[in-house]
Amino acid sequence: SEVAKTAKRASAIEQRKFVGSTAVFQPDYHFKPVATKVSQELIDRAVAGLTTVPANFKLNPKIKRFLEARIQAHRENGPIDWGFGEALAFGTLLLEGTPIRISGQDCERGTFSHRHAVLHDADTNETYAPLKNLDAKQARFCVYNSLLSEAAVLGFDYGYSLDYPDMLCMWEAQFGDFANGAQVMIDQFLSSAESKWQRQNGMVLMLPHGYEGQGPEHSSARIERFLTLCAEDNIQVCNATTAAQYFHLLRRQVMNDVRRPLVLFTPKAPLRMKESRSRIDDLVQGSFREVLDDESIRTFGEAGNQANRAGVQAANDF
Repeated sequence: SEVAKTAKRASAIEQRKFVGSTAVFQPDYHFKPVATKVSQELIDRAVAGLTTVPANFKLNPKIKRFLEARIQAHRENGPIDWGFGEALAFGTLLLEGTPIRISGQDCERGTFSHRHAVLHDADTNETYAPLKNLDAKQARFCVYNSLLSEAAVLGFDYGYSLDYPDMLCMWEAQFGDFANGAQVMIDQFLSSAESKWQRQNGMVLMLPHGYEGQGPEHSSARIERFLTLCAEDNIQVCNATTAAQYFHLLRRQVMNDVRRPLVLFTPKAPLRMKESRSRIDDLVQGSFREVLDDESIRTFGEAGNQANRAGVQAANDF
């Protein structure tokens, strides 16, 4: 049609503006399912690496129980909590050849002690990172506790992700509120670089969010700010509520044919809530779902329909 021809000409004119630059054009954003499931064999390899430490490495008793709980969860097909889901997403990506970099003010341990990406010998304080030792042929894993300067660190990581687009680059705020300190980077670069310069980016921001008694500076990641920034499909704003959703979402960020920054509001109390846990089966099948149905409401509706049918039958019998 004439409208389609006009749109095509306009797109060609727009692309000619960037000839000779570093611009990269990509397809429009879409919600097509992305294949993110993994084989049981890959899960097994990742778990083996995540729960194995050198023979002479003395674990803190709490960390020993932490690893033993993961071994048991793997053996029994779950439940997989948020931290384990994340570790399995990282592990499977690394084994498949995708390098990962994560930085933030407390990201080695995780603000709420859910990650423990770097272990410390209880006697010598020597460190060991299981995600760096999954397999001799794995991709590179980098994790850094950063200085308390959000703008500087996010700016560096944003530039790093531009120079290394095949790497999953992640920045984690100690609390979501602290994105305040990096707001200029978010507004001027992360959310608008593609519109201004056709520079695509797959950076991931992890912002802990929740009102669990942490105080006014440690509660809200200000979801509303990011929702006002994503009106043109320029960034993805997500709130994953189960370990499986988080697992598939991280893998989707790498495997999708469209690259957009991902702003993820990560949990506090739900890190350990049973309602947020998943099964291993949820990782070896399925994919990320934009909306999860409320099973309780659906069940209630079905029960109501059955009651109505029973009432009608009773009336007919009468």
